[in-house]
Amino acid sequence: MARRAQPAKKKKAAPRKTGRSKAAPKRKSGGIGRFMLGGAIVAGTISAFIAAGSMLELDRASRDLGERAASEPEYTPTPAQVPESRNYDFSESNGNRDRTGYMVGERVPGEKTAPETRQPQKAPVTKSPEPAVSPDTGGISGGAHSDGPPPWQKFTALTPDTGTAPVIAIVIDDAGLDQPRTARTIGLPGPVTISYLPYARDLQRQVNDARGRGHEVMLHMPMEPSSALVDPGPHALRTGFDRDKILGEMTWMLDRFDGYVGVNNHMGSKFTSDPERMQVVMEVMKSRGLLFLDSKTSAKSVGFSMARQYDVPALERDVFIDDADDATKIAEMLARTEKVATNQGFAIAIGHPRDLTLEALQKWIPAIQAKGFVLVPVTDILRRTSPSATG
Repeated sequence: MARRAQPAKKKKAAPRKTGRSKAAPKRKSGGIGRFMLGGAIVAGTISAFIAAGSMLELDRASRDLGERAASEPEYTPTPAQVPESRNYDFSESNGNRDRTGYMVGERVPGEKTAPETRQPQKAPVTKSPEPAVSPDTGGISGGAHSDGPPPWQKFTALTPDTGTAPVIAIVIDDAGLDQPRTARTIGLPGPVTISYLPYARDLQRQVNDARGRGHEVMLHMPMEPSSALVDPGPHALRTGFDRDKILGEMTWMLDRFDGYVGVNNHMGSKFTSDPERMQVVMEVMKSRGLLFLDSKTSAKSVGFSMARQYDVPALERDVFIDDADDATKIAEMLARTEKVATNQGFAIAIGHPRDLTLEALQKWIPAIQAKGFVLVPVTDILRRTSPSATG
């Protein structure tokens, strides 16, 4: 039986080509878009933090300037009162309370300072010597006392009647730059000796205020420290200077104000160890009738011995009150000061216009007076230890 023929399969017609291209399939959204959105959010967040930080800095700076304006009276310096170099401002309101250069003196790690006690010696209580004839200036310009008593006698603060009681002289260094704290120093009870740096503004007014309150005044003369990392400031005496340069810088500093009894060194562990250059210093001290207080920032200092050699009225520090800006340590040093005064009849203690130091002294001074100690200016101790000193 014959098979039936199968119908032929129809071929599918090929799609007609047109000028339009086929649309690409749609991709799922989210990958790149989410990445770009995240980046924008992060960038915005960072910008917000930066802007907030800038606003905080501006606010802090504004408050600092406000505090400084409130703490210091408006002042327009005259040309004679402006140092040739920049003025230093190390006040707390300028953000410098804890900085190394707060003019507290050099404290180089590992450097040994001189011992803080001397051999006990009971010096007799003596009356103030008669005004001495001023010495010859020795050819050095700037002699400050052609007639009358030398400055160390002329500008001495009144000395209380001490009898045989042990006496203590408190010297506050680095005065003048931070005027609010210097004013607090002037407000301390009893006569203290205030040593002013030559860089401060309105120095003569500050000195007059201090002397008007019964305090004694000195010039805190910057000298080169052992460490090159510590800056003693412009016009500081340096071991690389020749005689003329030393005389020039000393004249600039000594002529900044008057009414001071003498000089003590600011820093100077390197300079005070140089006999040749300290000789020039002592020649000037002698010519001007000034005393020299050796701060003893180094055990190698020749300041005291050179002063004696050149017949300059001389003293040396016994105790540093605030080597450490710590209330407990300050109390220990004040107790040591009492012990030294008890053992040798007198003590010279050096401190600085810091908050903790001033607070401690405000309480300590009345306490030692109740114990029988007498607070005196440094010139009183000079007369006790060098009765023959004549300036």
